[in-house]
Amino acid sequence: MRATFAAVFAAFPDARWNDGTHSGDRGVSEWVCSGTDAEDGATIEEKGCDIFTFRDGKIAVKNTGLKSSP
Repeated sequence: MRATFAAVFAAFPDARWNDGTHSGDRGVSEWVCSGTDAEDGATIEEKGCDIFTFRDGKIAVKNTGLKSSP
């Protein structure tokens, strides 16, 4: 996960995830990610969700879904 997020922040240095909610041993986080492309200055905004399975206080499984643009 560290390498994945490092790549995201390299491409979108001001990336941020807003509107997250979390709960329980299995959690769902719905979010909106927005940021500015470091190379061309284009802005993005993507809706998505993460589904987590927690084990022993740590993330054991994380799956991500993105809402595709029309």
